[in-house]
Amino acid sequence: MLWASDMAALTHLETLEIAHLDLRYAHTRIRRLEALLPLMRSVEQWGQLRPVSVVPCDPPCHVLVDGYRRVEALRRCGKDMVLAEVWSCGEREALLALLMREQDRRWEALEEASLIRELHERHELSQESIARLLGKDKSWVCRRLSLLSALPEQVLESVRNGHLSPWAAGRVLVPLARANPEHATALSRVLSQEPLSTRELWEFFHHYQKANRKQRQNMVLNPVLFLKALRAKEEDSRTHCLKEGPEGKWLKDMKGVAHMLVRLTSTLPLVIYPGQGNLDRRVLLTAFEDARSAFVSLEKHIQEVSAS
Repeated sequence: MLWASDMAALTHLETLEIAHLDLRYAHTRIRRLEALLPLMRSVEQWGQLRPVSVVPCDPPCHVLVDGYRRVEALRRCGKDMVLAEVWSCGEREALLALLMREQDRRWEALEEASLIRELHERHELSQESIARLLGKDKSWVCRRLSLLSALPEQVLESVRNGHLSPWAAGRVLVPLARANPEHATALSRVLSQEPLSTRELWEFFHHYQKANRKQRQNMVLNPVLFLKALRAKEEDSRTHCLKEGPEGKWLKDMKGVAHMLVRLTSTLPLVIYPGQGNLDRRVLLTAFEDARSAFVSLEKHIQEVSAS
């Protein structure tokens, strides 16, 4: 087995035809136009600055292991040739070395998961072997693979095409897909046409978790409309607060305190009862005394202000 530290001694540089590259691992990468455009400008101005990494296969082809974005930039700039670092090893060893070596950019979790699945399925390495060779726990490998198994293929394709961020996939669509795959697919389809910011999507998911079944169905079909309605409601609330002023907020808070006191009174027999331990009761009564002191202080201030 070749390790990442050994790879430099087992490579040589060649200029290859892009048309002869085997791009069989393209599906393991996330494509982002915003990252590709600066690279294209660099290629136009300076040419290719860093070689891609390949391993030999059936002549005259080479399998592209690393550098998919560079190859895409060269192709879009009308270039036919690419400078490549040819690794003298097999694909399996190359993928392992790629996952272990330091990158100019960190791997996204879904990219790591896709490469690990290639090692597991295409190259028939067990999860235990992959974990051992990468210096990871088996649970880490399982968690990475579960990211792929939890998401519908349409959602994965949206992530690969850059229509959906890996963060959104991992934090929102993975738990959503586990609970309701149909909703995850529907939401992904909408987001590919009308993307939401990370903050907007997290806010949407927060409200989705508290909504009923009918509301959830409507939310995933039109998340933008839901957020617009939410913004309108928030604006109405701010307008009302501005109109009512501090007096209105004080009145609202005081009504809230009154409701809370009613609720505390109704639950009193559940928390203070005969035979209760002294420590448990003391904690509750101490909290009550603190609240009562605060209320007495408020009452005193009201009397002072009213008398002035």
